[in-house]
Amino acid sequence: MNRYEDVPGDLEVVFKKVVRERFPGLINTNFKLLFDNKKRVQKGKITLASIELASEKIKYFSSGGDAPEGYDYIVVIDKVAWEYAHEDDRERVLSHELCHVFIDEKGKYKIVNHDIEDFLSEIKRNADKPNWGVELATLISSIYEQSEEEKK
Repeated sequence: MNRYEDVPGDLEVVFKKVVRERFPGLINTNFKLLFDNKKRVQKGKITLASIELASEKIKYFSSGGDAPEGYDYIVVIDKVAWEYAHEDDRERVLSHELCHVFIDEKGKYKIVNHDIEDFLSEIKRNADKPNWGVELATLISSIYEQSEEEKK
């Protein structure tokens, strides 16, 4: 099995909805969405999703089709997290990753780290479920642990 795979149409639908409703300035930005079939851990925490800037090489190789000039960003989603997350948490994961996108005044694509404003806007947006990320990460970690135990 390959580590990465293309996402199904339902994920693309949810992603486009999140962009349209929360990040309308990104509608013309080209995103490549991928599932990661391997558990990723950074600083002791499971990574539910990540976003990266497409390099010039990736832009070249991905040009044509859905992205005539290539992809601008690559969004990688943990497949297990997507399969077990509730619909609202799926939207939260995607929304969180899109908070890292920044297009400067010259139209250059960039990735930004978290800052206070991001945290405040996310806290407000997720007031109904402030611990969603911790709860989802705990669930997914448990699923991975159970799967590893079953392999023994």
